[in-house]
Amino acid sequence: MPVVSQQSCEVKVDGVWHAATLAEARSRHTMAQKRCPACQGQIIIAGTYFGEGTLKLQHRRSHTGCPLKSDTYNGSPVPHPQALA
Repeated sequence: MPVVSQQSCEVKVDGVWHAATLAEARSRHTMAQKRCPACQGQIIIAGTYFGEGTLKLQHRRSHTGCPLKSDTYNGSPVPHPQALA
C-alpha cells in the first residue's frame, strides 16, 4: 500500500475515484462516496463546519490493517474487508 496522508481521501465522482484533500471532499463533494486512500474502506470526514477547525478522516468501520489508524493498526497493511470498489 502506498504511503498516504491523514488529510486526504478518495472521492467517487461520475463513477471514478479521485484523490482529494479532506477540505475539498467536504466542501465540493459533500454527497459523494468517500474512501480511505490506504485501505479503501468507507470513511466520513469529522470536524467543524465553521472557521479554521481541524478535519479528520474516520473509518465507518474500523479494522486492524489500515496504517492510518495508528491506535488499532497491527503492523501489516491489508485492504479493508468491506473495501469500496
